[in-house]
Amino acid sequence: SSDHISNLPDGVLQHLLSFLPTQDAVQTRVLAKCWCNLWTSTTVLRFDFVDQLLRLRICEGTPLDTCEFCLGENDDGEIMSHVMHWIRIALQCKVRVLQLICAGNCRDILSLDVHPFFISQYLKKLELNGIYFRYALLISSQSLKCLTIEIGAFGEDDRLPICAPNLVSLWLEVRDGRIPLLERMPSLMAGYVKINSDFDCFFISDSEDDDDDDDDNDNQSILLQGLSEVRNLVLISCYIEMFIFRRDMRFCSSFNKLKSLLVDEYWCQPADFSALACLLKLSPVLEKLTLQIYSEGPEHKVQIKLSCNPLEMSTAISQHLKTLEVKCEVYDERINKLLTFLSKQLNIYIS
Repeated sequence: SSDHISNLPDGVLQHLLSFLPTQDAVQTRVLAKCWCNLWTSTTVLRFDFVDQLLRLRICEGTPLDTCEFCLGENDDGEIMSHVMHWIRIALQCKVRVLQLICAGNCRDILSLDVHPFFISQYLKKLELNGIYFRYALLISSQSLKCLTIEIGAFGEDDRLPICAPNLVSLWLEVRDGRIPLLERMPSLMAGYVKINSDFDCFFISDSEDDDDDDDDNDNQSILLQGLSEVRNLVLISCYIEMFIFRRDMRFCSSFNKLKSLLVDEYWCQPADFSALACLLKLSPVLEKLTLQIYSEGPEHKVQIKLSCNPLEMSTAISQHLKTLEVKCEVYDERINKLLTFLSKQLNIYIS
């Protein structure tokens, strides 16, 4: 029978090849003469690890849409030593979506490279999962729209600067080490920040009268000022003692665009709820507030939906705030105190 597929335009065939694992895409070169070099121009590469593929790919000069690297728990040091070199080649290929995912514990692959940084004028989406950024110098991209760092471990000496002024979506999960330094993100629509590390507690004083003990970022915000123009924000700390958020509020102007905010029990400490009160004062156009108290979810045993009366709220609180939700595992004295505080500040009632 005649081969109708081979008669399709090269652009269509390359698009079809982009859905195949790279190993299968390469094997299509034996189908017919017209297929011989089609795989070298596909705009998507999906592979676990090969040695020469990217070196051959860069010679072709066709920009990459997507490049995914997946490291298994049992991948040896020989493979690790090539990772950053491959990433640099992918960036040279003007890749738009770059994913680097490491299974198991955080992998220290960046220390095997002389210049471990991510800089690109073409990158749109960067996803890094399970990476140890001990020696990473910089993440910088004017074009970057989406940045995801899941289960990230960071260095113990210098902070990792993140410069992405056109970022629209940020997911930052700090498992260990020093918290990265976020620069201004005026286009940020959604931000998720989860701090699961108390490492900075050993370097930064929590006392306003003891600034001499602060590190090289003593007179500037580390996280919150960079997030101050976000529309929707989630702030979670797994350590009540972690005070980066509270410290940052001394240097953060206000969240003038923030519409929706979700925070955890960290913001309900100490007993006077001063951290939560300060955060609310810094959010003048806030419309929705969610308090997730000692309950990680996604399912919550207790959900209390409240409504606010803007005419009887404190003038220091956003007059746009209409809905408030408390999510927890059990209704106890802590929740009762929280609702008492909210009733005084917001004149809430159960809807």
